[in-house]
Amino acid sequence: MVEASLSARVKRWWPAAAGTAAAIFLVAMVITGSRPESRQLIKFEAKGVMHLAPERITKVDIESAGGRYTLTRTAEKAWVREGGAALATALAADTSMAVQFMNTSGPTREMTAEELRGAELAAFGLDHPRVSVTLYEGPTRVITAHFGAHNPGGLLQYMKVDGRDEVFLMSRFVGEQWEKVASGISSR
Repeated sequence: MVEASLSARVKRWWPAAAGTAAAIFLVAMVITGSRPESRQLIKFEAKGVMHLAPERITKVDIESAGGRYTLTRTAEKAWVREGGAALATALAADTSMAVQFMNTSGPTREMTAEELRGAELAAFGLDHPRVSVTLYEGPTRVITAHFGAHNPGGLLQYMKVDGRDEVFLMSRFVGEQWEKVASGISSR
């Protein structure tokens, strides 16, 4: 009997206790301005070759076998061609993604100038790159990258950055994203 009345009291007060705990948690979030951080989560850190936040890139020059193109950002994911013609939504999103990859996708390997001594850029397909891109923040050039041949395994691609001695091995999807943008522009 005593056990039954104790169980009835717990059932009656449990929702009130849970509600009070939730209210205290919400008040703590309002006061601190955020949820408490879990120590188990790993914070994302961009490790790309471009250290500037992608949304700060305002202009892109792309050069490929299909031609040379200049794109200017007009909004977060909106781009226009030189002359003012807006890119289609999908192509503009591809351009924004390509810019983001330059910030977030780091090299798999960096071949130093010492390792490259005596090697020709042609061995990496960098004498005639598949695609070259220059990214700007306002009038200031941020980075120029040249994407060459794929490595023998086909999963990576050689990349050279102007002003740096290294040749980078990048995940192939980075250069292919720029090739996709160049191809999309040239077909219009």
